[in-house]
Amino acid sequence: MNDRILFVCQLNMVRSPMAEGLARKKGLDAISCGIDPGVEADELMMSVMRDVGIDMSQHEPRSLQSVAGQTFARIITFSEDSKAAANAIFGANAPIELWSIPMPSMGSHDVRAIMETYRSIRTVISNRLDRQF
Repeated sequence: MNDRILFVCQLNMVRSPMAEGLARKKGLDAISCGIDPGVEADELMMSVMRDVGIDMSQHEPRSLQSVAGQTFARIITFSEDSKAAANAIFGANAPIELWSIPMPSMGSHDVRAIMETYRSIRTVISNRLDRQF
């Protein structure tokens, strides 16, 4: 039986890769993607994940289209847009859930504030994974 989880966000740079890393640390089969993937992994996201013993240095943002032919037991999205995009590709082939976690602001230059936001996102995702898996 396929128990693979797909996490989908906008850029596949912060929320969905965090979820992938946290899920894998729990022993779950998970991958992540974005509806409009960024060019490279977010350095601060990688730092925040290293804080909890998760190495994300090999993460490269991938598109939702690139996983379209795969099957998943669950698809977890982080915004209405990513849910709609996943639904357009996967339809009724897998349960699609919305974990509404806002996209972090990419405009701030305050590294401390960004890191705190990322830690907060990591905690929310981790707690949700703990409750559901």
